[in-house]
Amino acid sequence: MTLSSSQQEQLWIDAWNDLDDLQAQNLFSFILLPDYVEANLEQAQGWIQDRVYENYKIHFEIAFYKGKKSIFIHAEKCN
Repeated sequence: MTLSSSQQEQLWIDAWNDLDDLQAQNLFSFILLPDYVEANLEQAQGWIQDRVYENYKIHFEIAFYKGKKSIFIHAEKCN
């Protein structure tokens, strides 16, 4: 299933908001992209936007990385 442009835009905005909400809690040491690639907020936002425009949904998971609570970002292909 291919998402419309407006659906894609809404998905990345929602994902950015979710990431911002998690960051605002100030409880996380790292933002991790797949394969445990460390990213700052801007890199993560760009990655999210790119994946959504490639027809992926974004999911967040709380994981421990280097012994610290971290945000792990996953992308799942839309069917």
